[in-house]
Amino acid sequence: MPRTEHRTRHGHPRPSGGSANGHDTPSGRGKVGTVRQLQSPGPLFGSALQSIRTKSGRTALSCLSLVLGVLSIVIVEIASSTAAQVVLQPAELQQGRSNTWEVTAPATPQSMQAASSVMRQWSGDAALLVTDQSVVVHASATGQHIQVNAYTGSLRAIRPFPVLHGKWPADRPTLTPALAVNQAASALGGLRIQPTPGSQPLPVHVSAVVDDGSSTPQVWIPLQQLRSRTGAEAEATIHVIARLDGKHAASTQSRLNSAADAFGLKTNGEAQRVDTVDDLAATLDTMRTTFLIVGGVTLLVGVIGILNIGLATLSERSEEFALRRSLGATRVDVAVLVLAESMMIGLLGATAASGVGWALYKTAVPIFADGVEPDAFPLQACIVGLAAGASAGLLGGAFPALRASRLPIAVVMRA
Repeated sequence: MPRTEHRTRHGHPRPSGGSANGHDTPSGRGKVGTVRQLQSPGPLFGSALQSIRTKSGRTALSCLSLVLGVLSIVIVEIASSTAAQVVLQPAELQQGRSNTWEVTAPATPQSMQAASSVMRQWSGDAALLVTDQSVVVHASATGQHIQVNAYTGSLRAIRPFPVLHGKWPADRPTLTPALAVNQAASALGGLRIQPTPGSQPLPVHVSAVVDDGSSTPQVWIPLQQLRSRTGAEAEATIHVIARLDGKHAASTQSRLNSAADAFGLKTNGEAQRVDTVDDLAATLDTMRTTFLIVGGVTLLVGVIGILNIGLATLSERSEEFALRRSLGATRVDVAVLVLAESMMIGLLGATAASGVGWALYKTAVPIFADGVEPDAFPLQACIVGLAAGASAGLLGGAFPALRASRLPIAVVMRA
């Protein structure tokens, strides 16, 4: 039978592969489906992963240029976190949190009453700490004397002692003295208290073991329990410890001096700031920033390495990119493909650097940072390392991705 040629109403031949209403035939729909498949993110990232696996040598070379840069960032983050545990935490435990001030006075009944009034009327955190030389706590086995600290008020809000075992003793009189001991005192075994010189030593109940940041044996006993057994506060010193947060922090010293004068507390001088947390934190931040700059320069070398390798491999992959464009991939698809490869390489390098940092932490911390738990690895260091690796991959692959997306299809295919 003769072949019938279908024409449009204007007399022009209808293109083959199309229908009368202008929709795609099955073959046309297949081509559109191919285009849509290439434009979806799944196949693009799958192609990027396949390219990384097939070009393992290039991938290893790119990762190597990044590992040192990311490792320097990870080490800086690990060191800053460890320094905070080694330096800042003991300073808070021994001296108090930021903006802690104190006044001292001889321990007389009048000064005790005045100091208690100052503490109760204080708008922030406040505590009384009495160091009484006449009270003796000693180890039953060795007879070693232990420093006694009597307290009342919000002491742990100012010095955040973590309770390792037991429960912090309540500030109320009890039949048997209940006290908290630090780790050094806990290692001495059983303790006894001698409230006054020449009195019979009494057994005590150790209700808590705390970390007070001190390596010397110390005990912490509620002031009410001590006063009910000692009577007069002879040869003792009162420390009124107070702090303020927020907008009133700058006026803590003047407020504490005014409160002491208002309640008739005869102090040994003006209120003095006893914490060094802010100074130590500023020093650590300066050191961290300096080392991060050095690490950033090292990471920049890795970015340049990815850039050079990306540009070097661009010519050998030009036919691949042209073929993808001829099959329907857009310029954006090609750029995303190259960026995905670079970002995956950056993440691989960052993962390797994080693993090396974890191994160094486990090895070096028990040797050089006594008191820091080796299991307490700072996870934020890995997060920062992964972010740095991904960013380096994106920066290093940006220019090669732009060049790849602008390759002319006709020139490449003719070549």
